[in-house]
Amino acid sequence: MALELSLGISWQFGALAVISMLLFPHFRGRYAFVAAALAYSLVDIVPALFGIPGTVGLWTLTGALSWGLVGLLFTLQKPNGSPFTFAKLGIAGTLIFDAITGPILSPLVWGMPFWEALVGQIPFTAKHLMGIAAVSLILAPVLFPSVNRALSRKKWFVLKPSLSVS
Repeated sequence: MALELSLGISWQFGALAVISMLLFPHFRGRYAFVAAALAYSLVDIVPALFGIPGTVGLWTLTGALSWGLVGLLFTLQKPNGSPFTFAKLGIAGTLIFDAITGPILSPLVWGMPFWEALVGQIPFTAKHLMGIAAVSLILAPVLFPSVNRALSRKKWFVLKPSLSVS
């Protein structure tokens, strides 16, 4: 059983979202996709390594591909540390991820009727949005200066050429 934040998001998804918002805007496109897909996969794989059953499955693949698309979206944003930039990224990422993994993939992968998947996704996504908005407005801006400073010193080929905040 996953620990839940009082805001309705699991600690794993909350941590993944904050890390994604802080790091992925610094990546070049395809590298953000790979990093996002890998990060999402590890959220499922690491608990399985510790013997927690039911964490890895087809949802790992579909979630990783969906989060990879979100990572690509994040590369379009120039990191500036604004809480509203993080909220915009978090909300857009959540809507895209939940739309893909809920009403789009549930009928295709699990055979669930589209309307059931769509209606069932609404309260789930609403909880995600409230949690992500809070995390985006509070935690990400606090951590951003340190992350930006550390990444701006790096000259890795996977990072965008200029990371300085203007």
